[in-house]
Amino acid sequence: MSDAENLAFEDVTVGTVVPPYSVELTLQRLVMEAGANRDFAPAHFDREIARAEGRKDVFANTMLLQTLFEVMLRRWMGAAGKIRKLGLRMHAMNYVDQTLSAHGVVVECTPGRTAGMVKLDIWQQTPAQGKTVSGRAVVELPFRTK
Repeated sequence: MSDAENLAFEDVTVGTVVPPYSVELTLQRLVMEAGANRDFAPAHFDREIARAEGRKDVFANTMLLQTLFEVMLRRWMGAAGKIRKLGLRMHAMNYVDQTLSAHGVVVECTPGRTAGMVKLDIWQQTPAQGKTVSGRAVVELPFRTK
């Protein structure tokens, strides 16, 4: 990403909407993600076990949900921005064979001495279930160089 693509603090106001980022929750994606972060709980990739445990199907784990938020934020702010805080709360399972999308909106902008802090409400949703995850993020954005 070039400097021209980096978001500056001056480009953001309360109400700024972050472009959503979506992924298909395929079984392959869930298996690869579970292996990558060493989450070998079978309910995340073994359909028979997930169903035997009373779940509808296999589902995304916490690290995948966090990663989806991180990708959305990084694509929006560019390489010069920094994620300072990221918290999430799960409201429903995100099952395989759904499209999961991350969203965000700026709720507070605070200028500092060397950069600005931007607080966002963030959430994830699926077409079938609506909002499944909610959270809050704080990112640091550089001031525009003159």
